Amino acid sequence: MSRSGVNKDYLKKRNRGLVLQHIATERCVSRVELAREMGLTKTGISAIVNKLLEKGCLTEAEKEKESDDAAKEQGRSPVRLEIGPNSPKYAGVVMGRGYAEAVLCDLTLKMYKYERIERDWSGAEELMDAVCSLLAHMLEDRDDVIGIGVSTPGPVDVKRGKLINPGYFHNIRNLSVTEPLQKKYGLPVFLDHDVQSMALLELLYGSGKDYQDILVLGIDQGLGSGIITGGRRFESNSGFPPELGHLSIDHHGNKCSVCGGIGCLETYVGTEVIEKKVEAVLGRKKDYQAICRMDDNPKVRAVLEEMINDLSCAVVSLENTMNFEIILLGLGGVYWPERYLSMLEDIVNERKFSNRKTRTLVRKVSFLDKAMVLGAVCNAINKTFEGELWI
Repeated sequence: MSRSGVNKDYLKKRNRGLVLQHIATERCVSRVELAREMGLTKTGISAIVNKLLEKGCLTEAEKEKESDDAAKEQGRSPVRLEIGPNSPKYAGVVMGRGYAEAVLCDLTLKMYKYERIERDWSGAEELMDAVCSLLAHMLEDRDDVIGIGVSTPGPVDVKRGKLINPGYFHNIRNLSVTEPLQKKYGLPVFLDHDVQSMALLELLYGSGKDYQDILVLGIDQGLGSGIITGGRRFESNSGFPPELGHLSIDHHGNKCSVCGGIGCLETYVGTEVIEKKVEAVLGRKKDYQAICRMDDNPKVRAVLEEMINDLSCAVVSLENTMNFEIILLGLGGVYWPERYLSMLEDIVNERKFSNRKTRTLVRKVSFLDKAMVLGAVCNAINKTFEGELWI
């Protein structure tokens, strides 16, 4: 619990940020809807909207057909509000395994620029050079960018802006990210775990928009996780996001090559683990996407069903702890046939202990190949929505 007070200036910025958030994410499109959603008076909302119109952050579209409710409350047809052309812009960059990509967006996630570099990094210097090259292209000839969002594999120290020691990451460790970028570009930089960033993206713009408690799973070589609780990303006081991939599901199990632990979840469900299991039963190599398309093969199906049962051990335990409303699968999980999502959903709802009256859903993330980089840029965009980053 925060021990700090809240001053009036922050509340004004927070309310302006919420107005922009509701309009940018299409939760609200008129003053009437904003007043209802935010619990403010029509006069209060109009004052905020008018200020944003003056700044060019919002524009008014053509009047829509008059609704009965709006006509009763306002006495006139509602005017549609949209994010304006002079609204702030944001750069995002993801530092990935074997690649880096960057994007320039506005508050609606409209992409103005995008670029990707694919390379097996020789070390931290090469990676940071690539990141700076990408950001230079994103920021070129722009004076309206107000923040940079960054995401990397975990573990990361969000508070200190450092990448710590991710597995399978070219032996890059203890890399300061935010400080050198802030010095180079003179802009605030916000770092978070890549799957935590994807969870924020889904909360704001995707399949999580209608939920407050969300678990996002990124199926990759390891297993990344993002947690939304009470409508906010889970963030410990230490600054370290969650690492569900290193939750043990068997204390007599596999030894993890990343953390040294025993029975870590990712040693059972990681993409390379599944590829090796399928190679063992088929006698030939198949990549993960191809495996997910081979559901009609009984041997492959047995491997994938075992994967779901292993994954469910951790997910049910976490569900009993956090009571998620929806679980979203990303990265390799977007290639799963629907039957495996249904299977995981059934297991979770059969085995969870509390809140049995409400079904926990299992779905795929909304954003596919751009999910990581759009998640990264959301680390900066959300600071405006929260009233912390302003023009």
